[in-house]
Amino acid sequence: MRKLAFSLLSFVLLAACGKQSPPEKPLMPIGPVSCTTGVAYTYKTMAVDPQGQRLEFQFDWGGTVDDWGNSAASGETAVVSHVFDTAGTYAIAVRARDSAGLLSVWSDPLSATAVSIPSGPARGLSLRAETDSTVRLTWSPPVEGVPNLYRVMFRPVGESPVVALETSDTTCVHDPAGMTGEYRVLARFGGIYVEPGETLSTIPVQSGSVWVGELSGQDNAGYGWPGPDWLGVTYEMLDTAWTDRVELYVTDFKPGSDGPTYYLASPDLAPTDSGGSVPAGGWHVTSFVELTDEQGPVPPSGDSAWRSSARVPDAPVSAACHTASGYFAIVKVTQLRIAQKDLRLQAWFQPVQGLRLLRH
Repeated sequence: MRKLAFSLLSFVLLAACGKQSPPEKPLMPIGPVSCTTGVAYTYKTMAVDPQGQRLEFQFDWGGTVDDWGNSAASGETAVVSHVFDTAGTYAIAVRARDSAGLLSVWSDPLSATAVSIPSGPARGLSLRAETDSTVRLTWSPPVEGVPNLYRVMFRPVGESPVVALETSDTTCVHDPAGMTGEYRVLARFGGIYVEPGETLSTIPVQSGSVWVGELSGQDNAGYGWPGPDWLGVTYEMLDTAWTDRVELYVTDFKPGSDGPTYYLASPDLAPTDSGGSVPAGGWHVTSFVELTDEQGPVPPSGDSAWRSSARVPDAPVSAACHTASGYFAIVKVTQLRIAQKDLRLQAWFQPVQGLRLLRH
């Protein structure tokens, strides 16, 4: 009798203390069952706690078990995101834990299959001027297939890469806001971005310093940028052999070489320049704009600021150059030696025809 009384008392005490029960078995996860590797997918579940406590959930992704998290109130939906890294079929299960640390049993599993899709880089990237301050990029789809979209990356000169735009087309126009830089087109397959095998640039080609003579001096007075490397080269102007290469020449526009003001001049002026004996021929017509900031904007072609020559009263001085074939460049005179009848210059040439962006 005494033993029975003790058992009844124990039952009463346990009931009074509110002995807890673990959370009920969670619902089988709800979410996609046909997936692609590298893509984030959302899965949901729900469980009830007898005491109404808030629950945490732990997902087993078929061999990879997450940490506890994804908190939700009893009877409310918990949401989690997951990326399958490798192809395969996975049994996805979940269990719940209450604030007292009591665990539910694992849910029934959801079977999901992840597959890999072919991926490869965009091909045949090309770049040209759309206007004198914007560029058009064009490319071909990867041989492996058509991606979800293309991401165009632009790295302005001296800065970090940025996403210029995203498109499903194989051509686009980009306005770099006056900057030059490098372009790459990434192909996205699912959640994977495939890097291209090529990079295109609008950064001007820099030529090292070179001495150029005044027209009546002893050194070569002509200067130009022959392709395909677009590095500056000096040329003599005593015959017409270099008319297709010379884009400017140095002169003081009078007999002798005493200056004191020199000019960068359009080659077509040379045959009538009193400072030399340049034969008539098909010399190029070039325009110039004197610059106060060599990194600043260059006026568009046709602007009234363009002239057939640019003054070099002293050094350093910079001038923009617009060639007969529609290319833009910046020429910087770093040293002027009237006694030696020459000047030292360096240049930055924009290899994209028609593009007047010269940030370097």
